Amino acid sequence: MKKLYLALPLSALLLQGCGVTMARYEPSYQNVQQLKQNAPMQSLRDAQVKADSGQDSLMVRLNPISSPEGSVPLHIQAAINEELRHAGLLDPQADRQLQIQVIKSRLNTGVANGHGELAARFTVRKGDQVLYETTKDVERDWDSSFFGPIAIPAAANNYNPMLQQLLKSLYSDPQFVQALK
Repeated sequence: MKKLYLALPLSALLLQGCGVTMARYEPSYQNVQQLKQNAPMQSLRDAQVKADSGQDSLMVRLNPISSPEGSVPLHIQAAINEELRHAGLLDPQADRQLQIQVIKSRLNTGVANGHGELAARFTVRKGDQVLYETTKDVERDWDSSFFGPIAIPAAANNYNPMLQQLLKSLYSDPQFVQALK
């Protein structure tokens, strides 16, 4: 009986893990090139990102996944602003602004597979005029593990590729490009 009491906490520890910080988003060369190939385009002010209730943080197996930026919206904001900066499309004096509303941000891990979903509403405004508005969403699957210390970092490591894919879908949208002409 004593061994059973010792096995329960050990089992719980193996299934769970601990909080993890995801890596800082590195601008995607392909995303930046996608923006540059449509030049000339009008610059944007720094993008502003907000999140629906419950979508501003990540949990995997009851463990927090944090961002080096502090929150999911700030992580996405830093990513898109950095790519716009590398493409030469960021100007604090610009009359256009990109507003982003995160509507879904999830990471899940099963016994053998992980799954992530990321969706956001993108709006380009020029003053009070809406030039572009759409919702983009992406999903991603990866190999996971029964063991939390393996599964949780694997989930965190798959968030940035999912974000990169979301931004790529935005930049390759002809209507987004037209809104910046």
